[in-house]
Amino acid sequence: MPAISVTDLSVGYKNSPVVSGINLQLNTGRIICLLGPNGAGKTTLMKTILGRIKPISGHIRYDQTDISEMSAAIDHPSYFPYLSGKQNVQVVAAFWGLDVDPESALDSVGIVRAAHGRKAKDYSTGMKERLELCLALLSRPRFLFLDEPQNGLDPDGMISLSATLRRYRDEGNCVVISTHLLHEIQGVPDECVVVRNGKALHIPDLNGVNLADLYHRG
Repeated sequence: MPAISVTDLSVGYKNSPVVSGINLQLNTGRIICLLGPNGAGKTTLMKTILGRIKPISGHIRYDQTDISEMSAAIDHPSYFPYLSGKQNVQVVAAFWGLDVDPESALDSVGIVRAAHGRKAKDYSTGMKERLELCLALLSRPRFLFLDEPQNGLDPDGMISLSATLRRYRDEGNCVVISTHLLHEIQGVPDECVVVRNGKALHIPDLNGVNLADLYHRG
């Protein structure tokens, strides 16, 4: 089974740790939430796992997978603001050599009609988040990393996002989400890593767990 194993990992910049002592295994068929306040190191951890930042110490092992099977919506914006949603899909698909129907791709995240003919820079915040998700999903990655994907979403957008992520997980993929929104993420992930005060606490099973209570105890 494809997996990413993180052992005694310390992440940060210029040998200055932001989060230390991280032990975690990312398995396919799971949604994992990195939960913590802004600036806690959630994005830094994701970038390190993706190979964009060198770890300060520790190990990351990629079993039956490699960087090409990962995709992320982390660096915002991860779209071309002066192109329409359809044009964004066409450009990214062409870059990766993918045979993708742009309208089907946009429809899968619920913005095919609203995005029609408009430049991405003129989208609402929620629509921009959905476009970034759409682009990250184009290559059908085994491991999908999303940084604060719920920002700017209205209730319908939240429901749509949750359904999309669960469906993608059920297809045998792994989704890693970073967020500071306790109540909005409740019921979505299968497991959680609380990133706070320079430490990371992994909770492998969230059945019956209230994330707000868990976070405030951490």
